[in-house]
Amino acid sequence: MQAPVKRYLVHFGAAMLVYMLLLFGTVSLLNSMELAQWQRGVLAVLPVLPGLYALHAVMVFFHTRDEFKRRIISESMLAAALLTGFACFAYGFIEGAVDLPEISMIWVLPVMVGLAGLISCILRWLYR
Repeated sequence: MQAPVKRYLVHFGAAMLVYMLLLFGTVSLLNSMELAQWQRGVLAVLPVLPGLYALHAVMVFFHTRDEFKRRIISESMLAAALLTGFACFAYGFIEGAVDLPEISMIWVLPVMVGLAGLISCILRWLYR
């Protein structure tokens, strides 16, 4: 395994481990304690911090890739961001006209990352 890949897996994996621990801990505290609104807000956003470190690990990994791999990553992220944004935009219009459930903003990033992974697989197949 290449050193940049190994470094990425260690840093990203550590960030995700801390994220999971903070997520379970904060949800447990939020469900079991009476806290002021500002305290609940601070607690609720704590799992985002290791997510920011994971973002840093992704960016460092991106810069270790060659030009072709960067192009695939860039195109897949761009397409995923545009498709996710357009889907949210369209759903907002439909939601205003039809009785549909509200979708939490927490799903935007997972949808975008999932789409980017799917699109990168398609691009790798197309560019082979």
